[in-house]
Amino acid sequence: MNKLAATLCAPMLLAACASFQSNPDAGEPVIDTTTQRSVDSVVQCMTVEASKHDSSVKTTALPQGAMLDFGDSNVVKVRSDNGATTYRFYAGKRHIKNLWIESASKTCAP
Repeated sequence: MNKLAATLCAPMLLAACASFQSNPDAGEPVIDTTTQRSVDSVVQCMTVEASKHDSSVKTTALPQGAMLDFGDSNVVKVRSDNGATTYRFYAGKRHIKNLWIESASKTCAP
């Protein structure tokens, strides 16, 4: 009986995983960029870019850096470690007003 149940459940499990992976609103899962700019410089640049795109941003201090929350689960974490600054973008729900965040690393963390 257990083998029959496992055989019948396997296709449903694979389908569920496939539908989770193909979510068009998920954006890129994580984008890491290393830059020689300071954390403060990157945060300031991101704040300026947000104002250019009429986006609100909430900044929270983190150990060795900062987290910028742009809403709809779009988050950027900037931290300094061993002399380098790491810029990490966690993509959330995408819409016209926040698409600029995905490419902001090219401007703020080159």
